[in-house]
Amino acid sequence: MFKLLTLPALSFFLFFLCSPAFAEENTGITEAQSTWLYGRHSIPSAARDSWFSKTYRQSPGEQDWTRLAEKDIKPGMKVPTILYLHGCTGWSNQDDIYRDMLLSEQYAVLMPDSFQRPNRKQCEKQGSLQSRVALRTEEVEFALAEIRKLPWVNQARVVLMGYSEGGNTTDNWSKPGFAAHIIIGSACTLVGGEPAAPSGVPVLAIVGEKDHYRPGLSCNIDRTIGGSKSIVIPGGPHGIAEYSETREAIKTFLHQCCS
Repeated sequence: MFKLLTLPALSFFLFFLCSPAFAEENTGITEAQSTWLYGRHSIPSAARDSWFSKTYRQSPGEQDWTRLAEKDIKPGMKVPTILYLHGCTGWSNQDDIYRDMLLSEQYAVLMPDSFQRPNRKQCEKQGSLQSRVALRTEEVEFALAEIRKLPWVNQARVVLMGYSEGGNTTDNWSKPGFAAHIIIGSACTLVGGEPAAPSGVPVLAIVGEKDHYRPGLSCNIDRTIGGSKSIVIPGGPHGIAEYSETREAIKTFLHQCCS
C-alpha cells in the first residue's frame, strides 16, 4: 500500500517533476535545444501578408513553434533572418527595441533564450566571460543547424547579431554560416580586439562612448566589405538601442551587406 505524502514531501516531489533537469532527462531535450525551442521568435508582417508581425513563445508540451510559423508564412516566401543573442541578464528592453526595428526592415528575428538552461545565472555568477561565450556558442551552433532546416528562411541572408554577452559571442564566432555579423556593446576582448569572423564576412561593431564595461572601445574593423565598420555612439552607455544613430547604422549596414 502507498502512504500519503506529507504536504512538504508532496511539494518537493512536484517541484522535482517540474524542474528543467527532470524534464530534460525525460524528454530528451538538451540544454542548447531548450534555448532554441523556448526562445522568442518573430516573423515580419510581409512574410504573413499582414499588417502585423507575429511572435512565438513555445512552452514545454506545446506544438513546435516552427510548424506554426510555417503555416503562417505565405507560400514560397523566403524571409531574410537575424539570429539574435541577448545579453548576460537575459531579456531586456534593448532586445525589444532591436527586434521591433529589425521586424520593420522585414527580417525574421529568431531569439534563443539562454536562461532556458537549467541553473543558468546572470553574468559573472555563471562564470568567466570565456566560459559563458562557450555556452552561447553552443546555442548558436544548435540554432544555426535548425535554421538550415526551415524552408521559409532565405538561407543566403542569415545574419548573426548579439548584444553585450551576445555581442561577445558574435565577435568570437569564427565559422562560416552567416552572411554578416552585427556586434553591439562588445570590444572583441577575447579575440585580440578584432572580430573572429571569416575574412569575407561583413561586420558591423557598435559601442557607446560611455559604456561602463568598455568605454569608447569597439572592435577594430579593418575589412571594408559590405559596409563593414566600427562605430562609437557619442555619449552612449552600454545599452544604445534607444539611440537613433545605432538603429540607422544597423539599417544601413543591412542594406549594404545583405540586400
